Amino acid sequence: MNLTFQRATESQQAEIYALAGTNREEATAHVSPDNQEKMIEAYEHSAKFGAYFLCLVDGDTLIGWTQIDKAFDYLTGEEVGWINDLYVKPTYRGRGYSKQLMREALNTFKQMGYTDVRLNVYAHNQTAMHLYEQIGFTDVSKFMKITL
Repeated sequence: MNLTFQRATESQQAEIYALAGTNREEATAHVSPDNQEKMIEAYEHSAKFGAYFLCLVDGDTLIGWTQIDKAFDYLTGEEVGWINDLYVKPTYRGRGYSKQLMREALNTFKQMGYTDVRLNVYAHNQTAMHLYEQIGFTDVSKFMKITL
């Protein structure tokens, strides 16, 4: 294996977009025919403000990615690092690649001068929550809803 991290190339971005619907459904547990379209819209909106995909590759093979972005703390107005997305292709799961991607993302944020990095995770996604907690993320708030 020749694992490296890099910004997404045009062909890698096309592959990320092709998997966007599956990614959104896994992350949110929301089944919808427009999952791919909505995820791509979110990616492209973030890209307008400088977000980019950090990819883990083995040679020419895309293993997974995270989207490096920024956000603002609504209480302090401080700019913080924001992880929009983390995805490892199913055939590569269970090998620690998500953790490697997250650590590289955190190193990237640190190099960018951020001291605070945040993300959102859906409550059903226990695997992701466990990963984030292992890395050191802690709960900041809970986003709750009621269906009427």
